[in-house]
Amino acid sequence: MADRLTASVTVPGRIEAVRPAAAFLVEMARGAGVPAAHDDLFEVAIVEAISNALKHNVRDAATPIHCELEVAGRVLCIRVLDEAARAPLSLAIPSGAVPWAGAAADAVGEVPESGYGLYLMCAVFPAVTPVTRGGRHGVELKLTF
Repeated sequence: MADRLTASVTVPGRIEAVRPAAAFLVEMARGAGVPAAHDDLFEVAIVEAISNALKHNVRDAATPIHCELEVAGRVLCIRVLDEAARAPLSLAIPSGAVPWAGAAADAVGEVPESGYGLYLMCAVFPAVTPVTRGGRHGVELKLTF
């Protein structure tokens, strides 16, 4: 593993760019020796972060998404940045428990179909924070391995 590795990719702000960007970040993390990068949930968390940039921000297809990966020592940091985004005020999760976690199988209709993305990202990356870099706003996912 290198002492420091940086990589980035900029993709169009369209849904078809999400998977290729995520695949790039996953392969770079694997190449840097990040054990968690071999877990399927790792890629799902990255897809969620990139998808959120598309879903939650007013944009047109010309507004790109910037994805950065940095490995320094045993710390992996992935940033998903968006020129169309507003600066996030907070990404705080009020408690460690996922809402609706205790829902019974027969009450599945009562469980919201969305709203799990941040919990999913936090399940993989212990530190999920809003970030602003170079006039772009987004999310930073960080883990130590």
